[in-house]
Amino acid sequence: MLCKSLRLLPVLMLLVYGTLASANQLSSSAKGINKANAPVPTPLLNGKKVFISFDPSDVLAFPSVYSGGPERAYSEFFADMKQWGRYEIVLDPKDADLVFSIRFVEGHDLLWPQIRVVMTEAKSNTVLWGLVEQIDGAVFKKHRDQAFSNSIMKMVDDIQELLAPGAAQPFPFPEAGKTRLSDQ
Repeated sequence: MLCKSLRLLPVLMLLVYGTLASANQLSSSAKGINKANAPVPTPLLNGKKVFISFDPSDVLAFPSVYSGGPERAYSEFFADMKQWGRYEIVLDPKDADLVFSIRFVEGHDLLWPQIRVVMTEAKSNTVLWGLVEQIDGAVFKKHRDQAFSNSIMKMVDDIQELLAPGAAQPFPFPEAGKTRLSDQ
């Protein structure tokens, strides 16, 4: 009986601590995209072609914490950006105006894992902008998978909001209880 109770302790700590911690670690969208109204670099606004780069992720969370593998953030972001249709997605960085590098990050003194995107001008290799979305905690794997996918969709929303403040249409979230990974 004591062993079973001790096994539940980390889950209870996650629930209690996670609720308190989520208020302290906000994502780009929660803080307000470009709240300071800084000028958005012209290449981001005028770019037509994007190469999506896979920045190798922290691999320890896969497949035990989240379904799929380290390339999951890249795969979902690629599909969502393609569905949005704002940019032509190219498969060779030489053909691109912009490079969007996506990475899943966990640990490193973070309370929650994050999805990070760095936007770079392809020709000059100049970093133009960066965004972050936290992945909310959940006890069950299917809910963690949903939170992961939601964070990717929020990232696309963040990019839409950055490029056209107030004009972005929220990315269509899947039906409650369904994760895109399990739908495949």
